[in-house]
Amino acid sequence: MDEAENSPTIEARSVKRARPDDSDAPHANGSSHRVEATMPASKQPAMHTKALRSVLKVFVVKTDPNYAQPWQMRPQRSSSGSAFIVDTKRRHIMTNAHVVSNETTVHVRRPGNPKKWRAKVLCEGKIADLALVTVEDDQFWTDELLDLQFVDVPELQDSILVAGYPLGGDSLSITKGIVSRVVMTRYAHASNKLLGIQIDAAINPGNSGGPAFADLQQAKVAGVAFSKLSNADNVGYIIPYQIIKHFLQEYELHGIFRGCCSVGFRWQDMENTHLREHLQVAPQQSGSLVYKIDPLAPAHEVLKENDVVMQIDGVPIADDGTVEFRNEERVEFSHIVRAKHIGESLDVKVLRDGALLDLKYQLKQRRPLVPILHGVDCVPSYFIVGGLVFVPLSIPFLEHAYGGLNWRKLAPVPILALVTEYCELPDEQVVVLFQILAAEINFGYKFQTVKCELFNGQELHNLKQLAEAVDACK
Repeated sequence: MDEAENSPTIEARSVKRARPDDSDAPHANGSSHRVEATMPASKQPAMHTKALRSVLKVFVVKTDPNYAQPWQMRPQRSSSGSAFIVDTKRRHIMTNAHVVSNETTVHVRRPGNPKKWRAKVLCEGKIADLALVTVEDDQFWTDELLDLQFVDVPELQDSILVAGYPLGGDSLSITKGIVSRVVMTRYAHASNKLLGIQIDAAINPGNSGGPAFADLQQAKVAGVAFSKLSNADNVGYIIPYQIIKHFLQEYELHGIFRGCCSVGFRWQDMENTHLREHLQVAPQQSGSLVYKIDPLAPAHEVLKENDVVMQIDGVPIADDGTVEFRNEERVEFSHIVRAKHIGESLDVKVLRDGALLDLKYQLKQRRPLVPILHGVDCVPSYFIVGGLVFVPLSIPFLEHAYGGLNWRKLAPVPILALVTEYCELPDEQVVVLFQILAAEINFGYKFQTVKCELFNGQELHNLKQLAEAVDACK
């Protein structure tokens, strides 16, 4: 299993939109309420709940990098999303990282107010897909705005109201659903899994960054809307408070989001009877088999391949690699690790050659050989010599070079085999020859996306070394 399922869902129901002649719509608790309608200010009814005043629309102009042509940026484009106020005293507004990433300008707008206010990104955590922004203009905060409060992971089948500004209109939209399940899910392509809440309320483009209310009347928020499954109906995901709290704590302590911890090894389930016998695992014992360890992680000094990790921080691990989350709910054991901060310690109980050992090691970030996220562990870089374009291999490069998610099908197999490897040196990169800019000196060359292993007999470890080696040639 890399560090790095389908139950039926219930049809989501949208809350009825108000019309000027029909402004009654159901609350989350079934009561009626009044919403704003277009009419003179003197006759305009109050918004049915103060909580919705804190749900903002985000307007972003962004310029994305171009890893396929790293010497230039992609054309500037506009997008929109949702956000909500979490701290009026400190002027903090929360949204998704992917809503404001690579921003040139960011503006926010309150519901029922046509003015757009200039905003600034305070902290961006791409791994957790969360961001904090603020509005520095004092006038924005003069209106009565409510801090939305977070609650812990709701129970299965609890009602959820997702508020935001999805495509199809410009005004605030609310959709209703329930909590379908709690799972570990990837917040970004190829990244580690984090805890997520699956809901059946509609989440569409533009909803990202908006609040998912557990109790609208009390302004209680269960999480932040961030994604949906494109190949399924009514399967959306929200970021729970446990991840949000981790993000906010990182910002408070360090002023940035440093990322999430890696367990430091790859594992597989222990459900095979013959494998259990070979590793001397007793019938009443359970755990996960360590089959590869990150050479640069502290776990490398403590664990060994073929260790069976039976407990982490005193929590037993089942043969399928899960731990108990709540009553009759289980999640992958990496959830315990992701909840910790970089630099904290992890206690593990392992079975090694039939003997039980209690071990401890420090947690650090994952260091994959092929970087995963732009601005987190890679930026566009290149080196051109003789019309040959060399770049460091990364997931953003593969996405740009082979078209979004199709890179797993279209990229060369030897390149794909490197994606799951760990770095063996702190500054190690995979250097690939990506394209050839036609010139007389390279006439007849047809290579593309080929790993460059040697230069003049010298093993290459990164792009900088290649550039220095070329410069040293006479």
